[in-house]
Amino acid sequence: MPYRYTVSILCLPVDVSMEEQTTRFEDLRLMPGQALQLEIDGYNQERDKAQLLGYRPSHSIIISAPMSNGVLVPLKTGMPLSVRLFAQQLNCACGFRTEVLATPRLPYPHLHLAMPKRLSLGEVRTSVRAKVNLISSVYYGAAQQKCSAIIKDLSLGGCRLQARALDLCPGDELKLTAQVAVSGIERIVTLSGHARSVLQDNEHTVIGVQFAEINDTDRITLHAYVLTHLHSAAA
Repeated sequence: MPYRYTVSILCLPVDVSMEEQTTRFEDLRLMPGQALQLEIDGYNQERDKAQLLGYRPSHSIIISAPMSNGVLVPLKTGMPLSVRLFAQQLNCACGFRTEVLATPRLPYPHLHLAMPKRLSLGEVRTSVRAKVNLISSVYYGAAQQKCSAIIKDLSLGGCRLQARALDLCPGDELKLTAQVAVSGIERIVTLSGHARSVLQDNEHTVIGVQFAEINDTDRITLHAYVLTHLHSAAA
């Protein structure tokens, strides 16, 4: 009889509730080349990148050996670590705890990880930000002045704007419009919010924006766009 693992919610989405269910690692339907983020206990690197090479149900997960500045990260058998990934087939984030089973060097360095006993599945938190470089139009003030700005990072709850000159103060309301592409389909999203912080340097104004309520259509588009860019950054 195949092993089954308990699943808990990793992070709750804005407006979707999830129920605990039972699944297996192989139910994620991951393909070789899947991007992984490793958090290694006792190692100072914030996140290490690796790729899924394969797995054998009830035995082990095989991944590429993580590198740091061109050097293999020194991992030993029995070392615990956390793995995070985005399972595109299920449209969710996944995280689990595991440990290193073996560190073969031939025919190339790779790792065998223990199959997890517990998987955490869920969608992206509103606070998780994806690094982007998205051109947007900003409307602000009583006269609804318009200027161009670059969205430098983006989440379901807010963003960081960079503009050459933008006369805003913390608490001021503003509206953003931007064209985003998801799975080859381009859409215009409109996001209202207010400035939480305004910083000025020699060249730019940097504004931290908190979004107000977003309509269902724009929220779905924004969620897909953020999820896509988080996955791309991990690759």
